[in-house]
Amino acid sequence: MRKFQKTYELTVSLEHLPIQETKLQQMVLEWEAFGFPFWNPFQVFDWKTKPEPLSHSSISFVLFQNLTFLESITYYLFPTWFTKQKLNHLTIILREKLGIGTRPIQNPSILKTITRWWKEPVKLYLVNLEIVQTRMEMLGIQNPTGFRHIQFHSGESQILFRIGYLKAIQYRFSLKKFKAPFPKLAECYIKTRDSHTDKSFGRVYDSFLGYLLETTSDEYLLAYFGLRPLVPNSIRELIPIEIWNQTTPLQNSDWVLTNLNAEELQFRTVYQVSTSSPHHLK
Repeated sequence: MRKFQKTYELTVSLEHLPIQETKLQQMVLEWEAFGFPFWNPFQVFDWKTKPEPLSHSSISFVLFQNLTFLESITYYLFPTWFTKQKLNHLTIILREKLGIGTRPIQNPSILKTITRWWKEPVKLYLVNLEIVQTRMEMLGIQNPTGFRHIQFHSGESQILFRIGYLKAIQYRFSLKKFKAPFPKLAECYIKTRDSHTDKSFGRVYDSFLGYLLETTSDEYLLAYFGLRPLVPNSIRELIPIEIWNQTTPLQNSDWVLTNLNAEELQFRTVYQVSTSSPHHLK
């Protein structure tokens, strides 16, 4: 049985900083001389810097804190939410100390977080997954990924769809099963690159844009079932209906998607399951 945690450890890091490592180290040493007062009530267990190309650098702090009784209960009940709140707050502090600004962060209330957690899907059961790729002209359309750079080739972007028949949605305390004919569900991804504050580019990703259904008028049901986000309207209107006709007929090939965190930007992993697997629907 889990026990209430009395101490809490967290690593805060920033990469691709437009600061030379030697200058960054000098800044941290000055903070250390005063005992890192801006981290209170956290204490610094360790810190390190690392040089990067183009006179850039990265930094990380390993912090720990003695939790109050209320914080111990909160962490016990909502560890993911607790960690996210702490990490967002500490990252903002570090950015301000380095003078590089902050990105806007929306912090939902505890009640909204509890409600979302209760209704949040944790698994999707799918049949006969297929990958469909296409190119669409995206010039002039607002970037749906925020700080990531959309990859263009001759004015077009690569869009990837993972399409399957949705058999069931597993929630934390219930299972929603669909009857045949199962609805066709697609995940939409777009090819992007990391973009940094100095306007340089990093790794290439297939960034998740959202879900869509074969019938556009039915897509209001996705939010009802907790499947968020939906593909932005500016892009949804451009998606050709032909993507739904490139899939093969329904086959006995079951898959399970277990990581439904919509904030994850990379291509999400699915697992094929056999009839003997505990993930297989009976």
